[in-house]
Amino acid sequence: MRIWRLIEDIPRTGSFNMAADQVLLENYSQDANPVFRIYDWECTTLSLGRNEILDDLIDLDVCGRLEIPIVRRSTGGKAVLHGFDLTYSIVGGVLDQHFSGGVLDNYRYLSKGFYAFFKKLGLNPVLKAIDRQKKKSYSHICFADPAIYEILVEGRKIIGNAQRVRNLRSFNSSSCRVFLQHGSIPLKDSIPQIIQIFPHAAEDDLRREMHSLETAGVFPGLSQKKLKQMFLDCLQETFQLKWERQFWSVKELEMISEHENSFQNLNIN
Repeated sequence: MRIWRLIEDIPRTGSFNMAADQVLLENYSQDANPVFRIYDWECTTLSLGRNEILDDLIDLDVCGRLEIPIVRRSTGGKAVLHGFDLTYSIVGGVLDQHFSGGVLDNYRYLSKGFYAFFKKLGLNPVLKAIDRQKKKSYSHICFADPAIYEILVEGRKIIGNAQRVRNLRSFNSSSCRVFLQHGSIPLKDSIPQIIQIFPHAAEDDLRREMHSLETAGVFPGLSQKKLKQMFLDCLQETFQLKWERQFWSVKELEMISEHENSFQNLNIN
């Protein structure tokens, strides 16, 4: 049976959450078990993709007035508003014993567990296929732009994922490719907040493009605690794995603290 380390974290700041995932990525060893972390946010927080431009399409004054920090992920993708969602990260080796293919293959592999979760909720999930005719989107909003192997419900995106791959060199000079994948499943309908932060976004368009477990009729009938447990159970069943619950070590917390300065609030002048 496969073993994955599980970190069920407490609500944290945006800088801690991003630094924590970076530490997991940088310190992963080729022979280690994958690490799955599920976590929450101390306050509503906007995360930007690694290469996303902080421009005037994002209203920094609104973010300041609403006390919404902006942090940058080390993964790609577009902006995600957190604090209304189930957020996860997973770190593993590309082509290791747990994952059989490359980056896109790992996206597809992990999507099986997400698909099972939405199916268990009584929804009708559809896996996003390759769209060779897709036009480039200039929207900052992650959930307005479904990517390959993401999941749609009623034609609307209900989970967002982003990934980064690094080549790491070990003490014996061998190298391995390691990936970090971030993901977010919206619980609440966050469109009212999103249209404040992104004034160029049209509410009608967003309601055709993005979904949440609230707008799908699942939350809050099922609590966040219950949904989190169902999510973990579906992953465990789908991948035939055993969770090894292991919280942060003292050394890991020290490294996270050292990394936090790299992920400070971007909207502080």
